[in-house]
Amino acid sequence: MKKIIFILAGCAAMLATGCDKNDNGSDRFQASAQAQAALIEMYPDATDIAWHAKNGYAVANFRTGNSSGTNSAWFDNGGAWYMTETEITFDQLPEAVKTAFNASEYASWRVDDVDKLEREGVETIYVIEAEGRIVYGVETDVDLYYSPDGVLVKKTVDADDDYDYGDFIPAQPSQGIDAYIAANYPDARIIDIDRENGMTEVEILDGSVCRELLFDPAENWLYTKTEVRSTDVPQNVMQALESSEYAAYRIDDIDFYQTPEGEFYRFDLESPAGDVKIDITPDGSLSEAADDDYEGNGAMVDQAVADFIAAKYPGAVIREYDYDDGLLEVEILHDGREKSVFFNGAKEWVSTEWDVRRNELPAAVTDALAASQYASYRIDDIEYVQNPSGEYYALELEQGDREVKLRITADGTIL
Repeated sequence: MKKIIFILAGCAAMLATGCDKNDNGSDRFQASAQAQAALIEMYPDATDIAWHAKNGYAVANFRTGNSSGTNSAWFDNGGAWYMTETEITFDQLPEAVKTAFNASEYASWRVDDVDKLEREGVETIYVIEAEGRIVYGVETDVDLYYSPDGVLVKKTVDADDDYDYGDFIPAQPSQGIDAYIAANYPDARIIDIDRENGMTEVEILDGSVCRELLFDPAENWLYTKTEVRSTDVPQNVMQALESSEYAAYRIDDIDFYQTPEGEFYRFDLESPAGDVKIDITPDGSLSEAADDDYEGNGAMVDQAVADFIAAKYPGAVIREYDYDDGLLEVEILHDGREKSVFFNGAKEWVSTEWDVRRNELPAAVTDALAASQYASYRIDDIEYVQNPSGEYYALELEQGDREVKLRITADGTIL
């Protein structure tokens, strides 16, 4: 495993030549001799070279004889290289990536852009930007990040149009973290390394399995988390769930945790009576998940996201974050409720949702349901939803094999 080059922070540290702006807002920047020499050494046939300052890096936009579009290479002032983004065509993708995309739910979407990301010390990633339509006819786009062997390692919905992958440059793991990964996952490929507030999160591809490792400021390993399907859970663990009081709950998500204290499967369960998280060990022991167990990555939430949450939900405590179908999901505790706040790839607020019990529904909502064609349906789940367009109760209803989702505002209007 290669070491990750240390990333220096800020223009003053990385780019001594400065980061001036023209009156029109464009960069006026003279790259150091070391950065220019490093570019030519890596890409001796580079032409049409234009240098810019971005986030403390010297970034060269250029073309080469075998590229179908523009390349962008990121260096520091000393000439150390961090990342190259290369625009390629869909046909230039590895066969495994093309096969994976063509077998995905996005195969019918229009491919708008394809990029190859090479970064120092970590796995090469291919990004396919596809455009399509989702529920309620809202046009959206999705960025799909694939490893060379076709494993989908990340998905982002509605990123900024001018997103340049600058925050996808990996941070540097300490020697201790690097050694831990090498010893415990010797064949793993590093996908990303993120460090915030002393915490370090490392995403790896272990064979074809994506795992997240979290380390505290003292470099102590806190956990390894792996998302799993119910078919991957041992039979005795599933039997423990099926024989418990939560047997009728719907499984929303399952994560397998490996920790210094042991291993367990964490189930996120939903029901009309409320949502719950439970932990089941490999030997079948079941318990409700503690509020603060193994959710330390909440301290690593992007500052802009944290500021938004603090302003909209005063006093909220950020517990953890994860990605759910391309959206950033931040779990908070606010006014005694667990709420999920969702953001798109541009860090824009998409919605906030929390669980609601049936006896908490306003009379206008229950009256509207009773007067609707779905009065005889069973309520399977209820959530309160806030988004930039308004607020409503989202009801999931069932009758036999039929499932219906209703949106009803507090005044009883069915949307």
